[in-house]
Amino acid sequence: MTKGSVAGESRVSASDMLKKYTVRAHKGHDAEAEEELSLKRLFASRSAHLPGNNWCQDWIQWMMNNHPLLALFCRHRLNPVGLWPRLVILLSSISFGMIATNLVYLFYRSHPDANATLFKIVIGESEENGATEYLELTYEIIVVWTLGGLLHSLVDLGLWHLNACACCLTSRFFAKLGPLFSIAIAAVLTACSTFAIVWRANYEDDLIANSSAQDIGVQADGGENDWIEIEHLSSFNFLVTYYIELASVWLFYYPIMATFFFSGALWGVGWGCIGGRPKEIQRQKDEAKRDSGLQKGDTFNDDETYDDDVV
Repeated sequence: MTKGSVAGESRVSASDMLKKYTVRAHKGHDAEAEEELSLKRLFASRSAHLPGNNWCQDWIQWMMNNHPLLALFCRHRLNPVGLWPRLVILLSSISFGMIATNLVYLFYRSHPDANATLFKIVIGESEENGATEYLELTYEIIVVWTLGGLLHSLVDLGLWHLNACACCLTSRFFAKLGPLFSIAIAAVLTACSTFAIVWRANYEDDLIANSSAQDIGVQADGGENDWIEIEHLSSFNFLVTYYIELASVWLFYYPIMATFFFSGALWGVGWGCIGGRPKEIQRQKDEAKRDSGLQKGDTFNDDETYDDDVV
């Protein structure tokens, strides 16, 4: 054997090794790209289950990617639902909270007999006239924090479902309808909240004007009540009620309602469109069987999409 033939064999062997390395590298990159694409599709469809996750892990990722406030900062880097659609949903949430708080306020001002004070919380004294300032817990506030908060959380879930589900549609035309509808709804809610604020302000101005005309504001010593001070206290109570309503929705009602839908409780009673995690696991099982042609010996568990039995 000559030296040239030995060198040729060495060159061929090195070339083959390089080709094998290149093929393996491409396979690794292709598998990684395919996995990222699969995760993007799952995030776009608001999937309640990711392959390999247990119940707690799925709940955490679902909340971090779908909560109207938390998802602004904690969403997964592969989630295709960007910042602007989430800001639209956040604006809608803030506007609906303002609408609910104002309408309940105006209803109980128009029907004072339906309202009552349960107890008062003293917050201090006024520096100008020494009057005691306090917060009241009334039926009005309870309605805002319970019924208003419940409806508020359902609106947030509905808008997010409308926005996110459009991302997983194959048709470009229908995929654009969801975000456009959510923008239109956000615009309507913003306009309605502005109208409710102006309505409430006009009501308070008319109340002060009528009270002054009827000398209701005249004190026993001949002086006049400071209506500006009363208006400021009313506005303060209103803002506190509104902020607590927002906090209760984002920290309490939304997680509870989202967990209820996430658990698949409605899927078990025939609501197939809201199947939650159990429905998503079943869908991924069916998809894996269809795409991979799994054999009868393959098994599934509740924490992963599927497991292959190695014979």
